[in-house]
Amino acid sequence: MKNGNLYKLLFDNMLNGFAHCKIVYEDGKAVDWMYLVVNPAFEQQTGLKNAAGKLGSELVPGIHTLDPELLEIYRRVAETLIPICFTRYVTALRDWFEINVFSHERGTFTAVFDVVTHRKQMEQKLEQKHVALVEAYDQTISGWAQALELRNRETKGHSVRVVEKTVMLARRMGVDEAKIVDYRRGALLHDIGKMGIPDSILLKDGQLTEDERATMSLHPELAYILMKPIKFLETSMDIPYCHHEAWDGSGYPRGLKGKAIPLAARIFSVIDVYDAMISDRVYRQGLGQKIVLDHIKEQSGRLFDPAVVEKFIELVGENGSSHE
Repeated sequence: MKNGNLYKLLFDNMLNGFAHCKIVYEDGKAVDWMYLVVNPAFEQQTGLKNAAGKLGSELVPGIHTLDPELLEIYRRVAETLIPICFTRYVTALRDWFEINVFSHERGTFTAVFDVVTHRKQMEQKLEQKHVALVEAYDQTISGWAQALELRNRETKGHSVRVVEKTVMLARRMGVDEAKIVDYRRGALLHDIGKMGIPDSILLKDGQLTEDERATMSLHPELAYILMKPIKFLETSMDIPYCHHEAWDGSGYPRGLKGKAIPLAARIFSVIDVYDAMISDRVYRQGLGQKIVLDHIKEQSGRLFDPAVVEKFIELVGENGSSHE
């Protein structure tokens, strides 16, 4: 079989739609594209019939309602000769297409089409299931946080407040939005390790003994043990595991120092101390905002990252009282 006949056989029987086109210009501006050569698969996909073996601009309206974005893609390929592959929903055909576009001659382009509607529908269904699963996980995490708050005798709303303020401060520190989700979950579960602390210590009204303090200080490591096997929470572990580390290295459980402490934990530690000091507790009234802010400033460079303290003070100043 001669090469020409072989290529025609392949062209006529390929499953992908094929269209060779040229850009239509008016006054030097691309205004449309014209189909020059198409294969049978393209005809089947679009409903266009290559009447009399010829395609022209008069048939274009039967193929598409001019899409400015699609025209811009085709124009760019035709003028730069840089290929592109993208997925797009074609409203007129009610199908999703994966389109590979390339050009070997300026002003023209070739597009190879593959109908991917079924794949796209499956992806959308999987995405919907993923979103529903994540929502279920987050509802479970919120339930854990509320249960911990009740068990720890925390002031009402502590978990919600520290989450909100952690997110606000993280954004001010320039944390990428994709990471904010991990900060939110970590803040909700900051004391998850206290599930492993006996009630006799966790709920003790008086001062803790040295041994009891040592037991209490295990809760970040217990958080690590609890969360590590849960793949979903693996990236949210920085706050529960590290929020008792100190900027000067005097914290626990690992004695991390400076920027060796994850940023999420450095941010949260300021928020947690602020909320704990300013809130009313069973055993004392909350302290005034000036006293609390002065304490945080004093501990800048000791317990807290100075850069985080600076941004936190700015945040409180702009929002007035940061406690409701």
